[in-house]
Amino acid sequence: MPTLIIYTQPTCGYCQELKDYLRDNNIPFEEKDITKDRAAWDDLVNKYKARATPLVVFGEKTMLGFNPDELKKMLSAEQAPAR
Repeated sequence: MPTLIIYTQPTCGYCQELKDYLRDNNIPFEEKDITKDRAAWDDLVNKYKARATPLVVFGEKTMLGFNPDELKKMLSAEQAPAR
């Protein structure tokens, strides 16, 4: 299963909500703070074409912002058996 990666920044309220949600639901994640990691900023802007946080990356899927229902769908789709 791919690693859940979140791109964040300290002043982002939605980033904090996302991290709290992930911790409360025991969902492991890797955090990339774009204010401390230039490579993370470059990926956010150049690879994912985003200019806001939080950005959630799970395998080939991305989600900008924090939407618990969409996050659940993103995570459960990866666990569904292939047909």
